[in-house]
Order: sequence, then structure tokens, then C-alpha cells
Amino acid sequence: MVEKLDNLEQLHEAIKTGLIAKLPGVPTIDHYPKIGRRITIPAVLIEMSELEPGTDPGTGETAFVGRIQARAVVDPNSAKAEIMVRDLAARIVMAIQHESWGLPIGVADFVQAGEDGMKPELDSYLVWLVEWTHEFHLGELVWPYPDESGLTIMLGLDPETGLG
Repeated sequence: MVEKLDNLEQLHEAIKTGLIAKLPGVPTIDHYPKIGRRITIPAVLIEMSELEPGTDPGTGETAFVGRIQARAVVDPNSAKAEIMVRDLAARIVMAIQHESWGLPIGVADFVQAGEDGMKPELDSYLVWLVEWTHEFHLGELVWPYPDESGLTIMLGLDPETGLG
């Protein structure tokens, strides 16, 4: 497992690599591909669509919740295309379950899957969208040193000061 998430490219590459391993037989799994170029389908196309504030870890790092989208793309003229696109979307959902891609991030939280018509460049294909989120932190730790003292500081507030 990687100790620290350094940037969003690292996250995208880990998701792509993980989906390639978990979805054998899908010829194209890529993030932000150039749709104008020829791609082999079926395909899974990955992108981050949104960043929201996450839970502040109190370490100086910035907390984010990233919304990830994976589009299952099939040829609408294929036999059983309607079933194929739904099956591929379901396989993506199964692949992301409990997944953190070997990174120090929150596990995938599945949001939804359904038909997608939001990418005009994919209008000639049959497309389903799978969305999930990951919480993660970026930035430098304010105090990057682990506590090696083994000591505990006891604080008391008057009038109830002390151990007893």
C-alpha cells in the first residue's frame, strides 16, 4: 500500500489499473480518452466529475470527496447490446466494492448506475454510467512525526483535578 496520496493522477492510474485487473475481456479501460480517436468497444471510460469537501483530518492536509464516474460503452448494433451494457455496468459496480486501489483513501462508496446521455461524443453508442466516491487527503502533514514517546499527558480541570 502506498503511504501517501500525492496527486490525482496517482488515484486515476490506480483505479484504471485495478479495473483492468478486475474486468478481464474488456478491451478498452482508460481515463479521459480522446473520444475522437478510434477506441475498441466494449469500453470502460473513467473520469472524476466532482470534488467536494471531506472530513478534515486535523493534520494540515486538505480533505476531499471525489466523485468518480465510469462509463460502460458498447456498440448498440451488437446482439444483446441492451443486456451487455447493463452487465458491464454491474461488473464495474462489483469491481469497485470495498476497493481503495492500494492507496491510503476511503473505500469506494457506490452512488448509482444508470443510462447516460450526458456525453454528446458518445451519442452513437449505448452507455451506462456508474458513479462512486472516495474520500482522500492531499497536501503536507503539519506534524509528520509519529508519537514515539509512549507518554500520556493527563489534564484536569479544577475542582475535579487528579486521578481519583
